Amino acid sequence: MNMSVNLTELTPELASKQAAPTARLLSRKDLLALDNAWEELVENALEENAYLCRQYVEALLTHIERRKVQAISVWRGETLIALLPFTQSRWHWGGIATINKAWTTPYSMLSIPLIDKRDADAAMTCLIKAMGDRSTGSNIWLLNEVTFDGPVSKRLTTECKHHNNPTTVLDVFDRATLNREGTFEQHMKEQVSKKRRKDLVRNRKRLGELGTLSLTNCREGAELDHAVNEFLRIEAAGWKGERGTALDCTDATRDFAKQAFGVHNGSAVTRADMLELDGVVIAVNLSLQTGRTAFTIKCAFDEAYRTYSAGLLLEEDMIREFLEGDWADQLDSATAPGHLIQGLWNGSTQVGDILLAVGQTPLPFSFYEMLEHYRRKARTFAKDIVVKLRG
Repeated sequence: MNMSVNLTELTPELASKQAAPTARLLSRKDLLALDNAWEELVENALEENAYLCRQYVEALLTHIERRKVQAISVWRGETLIALLPFTQSRWHWGGIATINKAWTTPYSMLSIPLIDKRDADAAMTCLIKAMGDRSTGSNIWLLNEVTFDGPVSKRLTTECKHHNNPTTVLDVFDRATLNREGTFEQHMKEQVSKKRRKDLVRNRKRLGELGTLSLTNCREGAELDHAVNEFLRIEAAGWKGERGTALDCTDATRDFAKQAFGVHNGSAVTRADMLELDGVVIAVNLSLQTGRTAFTIKCAFDEAYRTYSAGLLLEEDMIREFLEGDWADQLDSATAPGHLIQGLWNGSTQVGDILLAVGQTPLPFSFYEMLEHYRRKARTFAKDIVVKLRG
């Protein structure tokens, strides 16, 4: 189904130069058929979201995602200036009301839409209007895991306030980030506890007594595919393999990982960092990168070297590589609250969920807020029971 939203709130100068933005509703097939306009949008994104780069989305849709996925796309002429994939749920609140949810998966840790920084205001205005169109299925939206201090969510909330669209913020937490500030030595002294620094020195010395330690990294070719295979091997040999949640445990997740992180159609969006002992990989980190931001989405270490803190030693090496190199300006940890990485990195970003309504709703917005509050409370209660039963 196609949808068009023509804007009139353009400056006379801009309106005279080019056509007003229009919004189209894309099916899953339409999304996969997008041409280089998608890559151009990713390259010019107001805020990087590597989980919406073409290679990663294609891997998810091909091997993992079975739900109906649609996307609101905003165009100015032939230029794609905004993209928001989403799913529709009738049973999110037990059938009481239908809701649209910005598309997330167990392998996606950010759901902000892609917005072209060259045309950000018009793109966001048109996107919000399109979100209120009933052809999307609902004008009530839930955006999970958005960065509140980022330019996209700031523009979104400003636009909603301007048009009196109600919003509410849920489950806010701090996610660790690493920023290029100071030298490696300064960072370790200021950000990492003295005890942990001593442990890292001691464990690196102990591990070095077993053989030669080295750090390697790669971004393309057979080396990258090898790194992905090593990650799959190491993760499957650990506790995730025992639980059946490692990516190598099923054909679908294995194929997803190889397409998402490896070389696909001659290109890749991944940086792999590996800690090797006498040439054998004992720890791997896979980062998705778009623009100058890398998301450290997957890591694994050989549990035979758990007592040597192999994973933390790789993390220390990556911090040095990041601060002394020039391959990115920020790392996003892609982690949940309370992760160990918060004691090693030098920054944080506020992450949480946004519930909003665009236009009139059948019931007061406070009713949907209440539904979401109790749904989350019930979910937390159920998770607590599962933890107790396991342990």
